[in-house]
Amino acid sequence: MDGPCICGTVSVVETTTRTTSDGKYVSQLDPAQSKGNSGAHNMSDEDQWRQQWISKPVEELWDSLQKGKSQSLLKKHLTEATYKKLKDKKTTLGGTLAQCISSGALHEGSKVGIYACDPAAYSDPDWKELFNLIIQDYHTGNAAGTVKHPQPSFGTDAEIDSLGDLDPTGQFVVSTRVRVARSHAGMPFPPAAKKEDFEKMEKLGCEGLSTLTGELAGTYYPLRGMDKATQNKMIEDHFLFRADDSVLGDAGGYSCWDTGRGIFHNKDKTFLTWLNEEDHFRFISMQKGGNLGQIYKRLVSAIKHMETKMKFAKMDGLGYLTFCPTNLGTTLRASVHVRVPMLSKDPKVLKDICAKYNLQPRGVHGEHSDSKGGIYDISNRQRLGLTEFQAVTAMKNGVLEIIKEEAKLTWMPKPMPELWERISKSDSQSLMKKFLTPEVYAKLKDKKTSLNGTLAHCINSGCLHLGSKVGIYACDPDAYTTFEDVFNPVIKAYHKVDSINHPVPTFGTEAEMKALENIDPENKMVLSTRIRVARSHKKYPFPPACTSEDFENMEADSVAALSTLTGELAGNYYPLRTMDAKTMEQMIQDHFLFRNDDDVLGDAGGYKYWDIGRGIFHNKDKTFLTWVNEEDHLRLISMQKGGDLGTVYRRLVKAINELEKKLTFAKRDGYGYLTFCPSNLGTTLRASVHMAIPHVSKQPNFKEFCEKYSIQPRGIHGEHSESEGGVFDLSNKRRLGLTEYAAVREMLDGVLAIKKWEEELAAKK
Repeated sequence: MDGPCICGTVSVVETTTRTTSDGKYVSQLDPAQSKGNSGAHNMSDEDQWRQQWISKPVEELWDSLQKGKSQSLLKKHLTEATYKKLKDKKTTLGGTLAQCISSGALHEGSKVGIYACDPAAYSDPDWKELFNLIIQDYHTGNAAGTVKHPQPSFGTDAEIDSLGDLDPTGQFVVSTRVRVARSHAGMPFPPAAKKEDFEKMEKLGCEGLSTLTGELAGTYYPLRGMDKATQNKMIEDHFLFRADDSVLGDAGGYSCWDTGRGIFHNKDKTFLTWLNEEDHFRFISMQKGGNLGQIYKRLVSAIKHMETKMKFAKMDGLGYLTFCPTNLGTTLRASVHVRVPMLSKDPKVLKDICAKYNLQPRGVHGEHSDSKGGIYDISNRQRLGLTEFQAVTAMKNGVLEIIKEEAKLTWMPKPMPELWERISKSDSQSLMKKFLTPEVYAKLKDKKTSLNGTLAHCINSGCLHLGSKVGIYACDPDAYTTFEDVFNPVIKAYHKVDSINHPVPTFGTEAEMKALENIDPENKMVLSTRIRVARSHKKYPFPPACTSEDFENMEADSVAALSTLTGELAGNYYPLRTMDAKTMEQMIQDHFLFRNDDDVLGDAGGYKYWDIGRGIFHNKDKTFLTWVNEEDHLRLISMQKGGDLGTVYRRLVKAINELEKKLTFAKRDGYGYLTFCPSNLGTTLRASVHMAIPHVSKQPNFKEFCEKYSIQPRGIHGEHSESEGGVFDLSNKRRLGLTEYAAVREMLDGVLAIKKWEEELAAKK
């Protein structure tokens, strides 16, 4: 079997990850962690397991267990009398006590500490008494428990169909997976198996799998003969398994590796079967999203078919028999990767729901791993004492409650019909209301962008805040194309252009940049100068359509690029999530940071999953800053005291040029750089000064004068704020239809004109 064996076709698999007693991941080659087969540690990688595994002498294992600090169920229930009764015995299939207790004796941190050497260990006299104590203690918490497993029941067709989709919105459930283990009747488990046993089981497995048809039909790939590149890729993609767990290794789980091992999967990789990974079979059904009914139905169909082709080991009262007694019964683990970043900030609610439904929460990379992006693996904890359908239903009910609680904390747009009803019947004067005609609405309402953005994402804020002037935000860069029937007229009306024809970005020649003068060399009027631009990652949505992982990944990409800046641009990144309150408040007061206090932006989804993926980067002198995921993906800011516009601009241009070597920004011919709000399209550039103009600002024609020079005056605390002490924020008004250099030059000319007028008025006083 040197290549793929065409059998019948499998799906995306999550690898089983185990840890040592102290919770650390260890290499199979670490002699300090893996004590069995000590001589094998001179071998490399998985080669040490290719030979027939042989346990240490039972006397040595017993001695190690007694002298060690193990708190395992094995140590609790393996009395000296029982040890003496079994130490020289063999099961009817030839298994030994040493094979069962090897791993638990060598790994003090094991909670259970015992594996079955073969199915007979659960039923043979004397053996079953020891295993029953451990089984009841583990599954019920009481060694004297009498829980008996019912007959298998996967549910009726109607019951299976009723499982449905856990998350039709696609907002919360990333993927769903249901797996079961099965063992060949009359065949030993790995520690007691010989090479010919593994080969026989593989042959039987392949013969059965080859009879699968329809969506279950697929291909078998044996580990032996699989080239390293393919094998590593399959592991990396979570399709395959490997011999990397010292606890399982010292239980004999990798004996004769990799003989008889392999993976079968269907064409769509939604059904997989692992052969001789830990159990003889692991049947797995999985796919993206939350359609539990579809996934479970596929698995049940496969199991029922395979049961017509071979006999699996099972026992009245214990259900299906497995290598590890923790998996007995249904052997079923139904799990979802669910996105709950808001609940994970205070995990008590999540833990309480899991406890209520007897579910197990853990990180997506296995037990003891951490959550990433607020995504947790949630699965049924109970295997014994209930039917398969009951186990799946328990997981379903718990996950639905988790989603319900997360939804209360997560921004989502209101339903499209509700938004349309509100805006269409309103007297809103927004540009969105003006151009989202019934015909345009009918054309766009069911469309989605390439990044899964919707019209609801775009108009939610404008429908809720009827006083908005623009009323629409882009859900992602592609929104400007997918929903151009509404965006294009809004853009033209807002930016006062007849056509959308933005020039190619031009920051000016060296000579032109040097010609940008100091607005106030006397330092009498200009308090500070600031220029910022917005940039968006081409491959990520804007906030309303982002997942928590998107925010984390954008942050990682941005920080990696920012960390390459050198000279005066070099600095440090401060994530909001780990910033103490005192530092954060001081940075806000100093105008270095941002906060989530704008209802209009909030209802646009701008603060979704706050404060995940948000933070600030600044250089040592705090003259160059980058806001990460404030409103736009990046806000690059150059600023300093006084009016030296040329220095501020050149610093910003240098930073932009350096970052564009590392990151790909979203832009479109004619539109320039793409941003969350269409009001910032084009250059995305805002050049401003805080300038004391107490005389000019009192003139009745002040605003008309600013309009003449395309200058926007506002208070120093942002749009709609009031001036303090005659100090105004003066900035360029135009973003679209001119180059970056032209925008800065326009601001400079306008501010110089205002300065001249202020000086003339002051002289008259």
